[in-house]
Amino acid sequence: MKDVKQVVLDSDRLQNDPDGFAALLTEDVNLVNIAGRRLHGRETVRAAYHQAMSSQLAQVRTRIEIEDAWLVQPDAAVVTATKHVSDERTEPNAPLPDKGAVTFVLARQDQKWLIASVQTTPIK
Repeated sequence: MKDVKQVVLDSDRLQNDPDGFAALLTEDVNLVNIAGRRLHGRETVRAAYHQAMSSQLAQVRTRIEIEDAWLVQPDAAVVTATKHVSDERTEPNAPLPDKGAVTFVLARQDQKWLIASVQTTPIK
């Protein structure tokens, strides 16, 4: 499970690198962020991250703390984690929760693990 967890940790490390982050995703990825925005498809996610990095959202930092990881099938894995959010924007237009429960679904394609789905739900 080390390689599966590493993809999740890489996604956290690459949160401010839209192209690097997109390289970790399946072509038809589904992503729901902590603010409830739903995105479908690698290129849609890449474009949204580029847009975010040119806005105040570039000042929002997150940190992933992996809770558990397991194989569902030989080529499918689930990772559950807690996302810690640090909103450093000077004038946020909408406050963000400071913590979320995040679930990643990963698929092995061409011997490489990629994120197929990620859902973040605010928690207290």
